[in-house]
Amino acid sequence: MDAPDTPITFEDKARPEKAPLRFGIVVLSSDEVGADAFASIMPEGEVSVVSTRVAYRGAGEISSFAEAAASLPPKGRLDLLAYSCTSGTVAMGAEVVLSQLERARPGLRYSTPAVAGLEALHHINARKIALLTPYGIETHGTFLPFFRQSGFEITAHGTFEKRTDAEISAISREAIFDAAKTLIKNAKPDALFISCTAMRIVPHIEDLEKEIDVRVISSTQAMAWHSLRLTGFRKPISGFGTLMAAER
Repeated sequence: MDAPDTPITFEDKARPEKAPLRFGIVVLSSDEVGADAFASIMPEGEVSVVSTRVAYRGAGEISSFAEAAASLPPKGRLDLLAYSCTSGTVAMGAEVVLSQLERARPGLRYSTPAVAGLEALHHINARKIALLTPYGIETHGTFLPFFRQSGFEITAHGTFEKRTDAEISAISREAIFDAAKTLIKNAKPDALFISCTAMRIVPHIEDLEKEIDVRVISSTQAMAWHSLRLTGFRKPISGFGTLMAAER
């Protein structure tokens, strides 16, 4: 016997659970690492991460933030919007990036790895830092005034001098650890900042801190910490270094 055209309707009578925090991140089209690394830090069931891609045109130029934000969940479904590019933020200027994010999606909290890195370093009372980047010499050089103008002394710095995100993502754990040990050997920094969301460092931060006995702040880790802090999530998160393991 054929069913009638009117469907059976159902109702969910279970009490709704507390909605998780919802973060939207804008990732460079060439970055194969940053989005997954960011999401891996977030506590399951308490933070939801959605990402979108933006085309990179070089020299800090990208396609529209507004276009990228339009592909994320609609108004009322996000708590924070972040731009997941450290060198892009430095090239464009932190205030410019934050204002463009706000124009693209008003009424949220906003973060970038460069802004978050500064906040994290200040939070742990670091004054002297070692800097490790994967960039070409010219791009690497833009980070020196960026940190110095924010009150940090750079006791040592170095780069892998890579040109593409594909090359950056291929840098091995061993190479990163060896570079870190070289930079901190005689520099005595309060912290080591490892730049670039395409660097595969997030799962290894805790081990690196133990090996070099120096606080480690990375681009993606800092942006995760900052995003949680901005939205009121204070619980410690283990497995991603001392920054995440402490209350925010």
